[in-house]
Amino acid sequence: MHVIIGGCGRLGAAIAEQLSRDPDTDVVAVDVKATAFDRLGSAFNGETLVGDVTDRDVLEQAGVQHANGLIAVTRFDNANLMAVETATHLYNVPRTIARLFNPEREEVYRKLGVRYVSSTGTIAKLFLNEFQEDSYPLHVHFLDSDINIVDLEVDTGGHGMTVEEFEQDGLLRVAAVRRGARVFIPDATDRLERDDVLTAAMKPSAVRGLAHLVREPFDRRRQRGT
Repeated sequence: MHVIIGGCGRLGAAIAEQLSRDPDTDVVAVDVKATAFDRLGSAFNGETLVGDVTDRDVLEQAGVQHANGLIAVTRFDNANLMAVETATHLYNVPRTIARLFNPEREEVYRKLGVRYVSSTGTIAKLFLNEFQEDSYPLHVHFLDSDINIVDLEVDTGGHGMTVEEFEQDGLLRVAAVRRGARVFIPDATDRLERDDVLTAAMKPSAVRGLAHLVREPFDRRRQRGT
């Protein structure tokens, strides 16, 4: 797999390093400043290219003609949009993602069919979630939905329940169970144990039914071993 990373700030460098760990993935990090590549750690196993990721010549030097993906994470929304639009429509790159700073542009990106990650919206949601003492640790928030992916810690009330009983007729779905050092995907008939940590997709309306089944608020310090 060949992936181009446009922008080598802290985020771009982190993504490039992670992707380059896969021996089957070729990564090219592109940035207008050569000094940006100083952020790449010694574990980075890819290539670097000085240039503007919106420039077709630069993209072609980076191998866009045979790229499987492009991730544009520069500091500028317009540059990120232009890079993914060029890669998608001129070079038929199958998977492109743009970083988005201005949440007011989300509707435009959706109408254009651009896959994006809203930095401001996502980070704001995470901060607000952490600020609320009665919130569950949040894995994913879907911007166009009221469904969240959260962690739930089973208390005495939920001990012995089957997964099917716990899921409240579709208001909640358990994807994984962490029991001590073991993590597994449960069957509907598996019985939960006190202190299990469940990763689940949950609607807000499920919260009331969980009150006597899980620890609320989630004991974050306990799970972190502090």
